[in-house]
Amino acid sequence: MKADINLALGALVESAQKSRLLRILRITALASITLILIASVSLFLLINSTSTDKIKKEEDKILFSIKYLHDKEAKILIINERLNGISKILGSRGNYDLLMNAFLQKIPQDTSVDSFGVDKNKIVLTVSSDSLSSMDDLIDSFIDMVEKQQIIKNLTIESLTSDRISGIYILSIKADRL
Repeated sequence: MKADINLALGALVESAQKSRLLRILRITALASITLILIASVSLFLLINSTSTDKIKKEEDKILFSIKYLHDKEAKILIINERLNGISKILGSRGNYDLLMNAFLQKIPQDTSVDSFGVDKNKIVLTVSSDSLSSMDDLIDSFIDMVEKQQIIKNLTIESLTSDRISGIYILSIKADRL
């Protein structure tokens, strides 16, 4: 037999490959641990370098501006709702200015208006004067309006009174609107 045959050689080659593989794994593990350690320390320093007070102040500022804008939006919505309500009221309301002007033009100069009420269906007017002829002119002008179908369709004299002490006559008229 041959004495120079070494049977252990195959085991040594296999052992050398395993030790080289273990060395590569150890180097890779150490590199991974080092990389994770560096990343963790960097992240820790980055977090601590930004001030939490500064971030908290910015957050409070943003929340305040959002609250302010929300309050402003609520006020604008309330104002818009009120404007819509006013528009509806004005739309349903008759044009009383023209009606009042038409009546006031018929009142003689020496007659004063004590009360004047207008609604959808009727007009109530109380006037006073120291002259019965002025009252007659006023009644005639209102009767003329009824005949011409201008603004009123009928006229009712509620009362005609006189004050003997002051010499003033008071006339109350009620008229139905067209």
